[in-house]
Amino acid sequence: MKYDSKKSMVILYIISMTIAFTTQYADYEIGYGLQIIIGLLWIFLGIWKLDINGFKFRGVYKDDFPRFLKLYLLPHIVIHGYTIILMCFGIVDKKYFTTNLTVYVPTVLAIFAIYLLGINALYYTVVSLLLSWLLSVSVSLAIKGPMIIIHAIRQGLIDPFDTTGGLSMNYFELHDLVLAIGYVMVYYIFSKEKLTKKNIAIIMFVFLIMILGLKRISVIALVLIIIFNLLIKLFNNKLQNRICFILSILGVVFCYFYIYIMTDGDVFYDFIQSMGINVMGRNYYYRAIMDYAQFKPSFLGIGRNVVTQLLNTELSYLHVGGVHSDIIKMYVENGFILFGGWLAYYLVYLKNVYKKHYSKKSVILYFEIIIYMFTLYLTDNVEIYFICQILAIMIPVTYALKTKYNY
Repeated sequence: MKYDSKKSMVILYIISMTIAFTTQYADYEIGYGLQIIIGLLWIFLGIWKLDINGFKFRGVYKDDFPRFLKLYLLPHIVIHGYTIILMCFGIVDKKYFTTNLTVYVPTVLAIFAIYLLGINALYYTVVSLLLSWLLSVSVSLAIKGPMIIIHAIRQGLIDPFDTTGGLSMNYFELHDLVLAIGYVMVYYIFSKEKLTKKNIAIIMFVFLIMILGLKRISVIALVLIIIFNLLIKLFNNKLQNRICFILSILGVVFCYFYIYIMTDGDVFYDFIQSMGINVMGRNYYYRAIMDYAQFKPSFLGIGRNVVTQLLNTELSYLHVGGVHSDIIKMYVENGFILFGGWLAYYLVYLKNVYKKHYSKKSVILYFEIIIYMFTLYLTDNVEIYFICQILAIMIPVTYALKTKYNY
């Protein structure tokens, strides 16, 4: 029997990614360090293959891989370097230095997975994602019993503070996993010319998973994607590009306005209270973190990953590990000007790169991924989520390569 090294590598990838993606087994939670270790192992395999090839990408994608690596690593390197500069000038305390591996590893892994496994790497990643969700939920069901389903339904649809069966923890609230499924659904919705009953049934099932997992923002994001996807098809390519550009600029303006109302007295907080909206304590986190910021061009930021460290030290009384808004986090950490650069890079520049080098449809898919991603950024800690980062890169890159080379 002939040994198939490619098949073995695929199996190893699916198993290892399933393990990396699964961070919760009933009441037992595994630290995110395991994700970094597994990610680094695959990156080392990619470097080893590069070394064999004289540190040159070869084959049909030889120009694409280095382009995507540079494009997706650049914002992380700039932001990381900016914080180091602030430290050198004494503006940020050196005790807050971070390796930034939580963004470097999934970014490189997303590209190297395609380099090692080919264009089907995305499919293998989605398989790992689904296996991970099934594994986590199955273990929780086996240990805690079927009452976790009733509890999740009541928490998701009736009372977020429900304690049915004496349960307080929602075992379907698999943060990164549930939100990452949304990225796959963006690709699924994009790939369908029209929504059939079968398509709608699948979408509704995913909505149920998201609601049970208390990720209503992802449902809202997918509804926006469905509306955008239906409307954008009504226009020709030239108008599609123009619409995406206008929406990109509006997105930048909206994010600055969002920050402004967070810093302008109690406008946001009074509105939330008057409407009786349950934001699960986010108003307290936002207010506490925004006290470290100012809405003016001279605000330089407090440094990369400092927000998380503050929440674990000086603001530990809030009992939360993240501010639950990457828009707020990126502004407070990077300052007024670099925040704008970060927005422009993802909303405008990267879209133009896809437009220049790849198919017109790949531009639309990239933009839909961005709509989903930035909607999540409003109320969640997605920017450093391992699976979400991988899929946010792997999906548009895979589609761009498939359409460019007619796979």
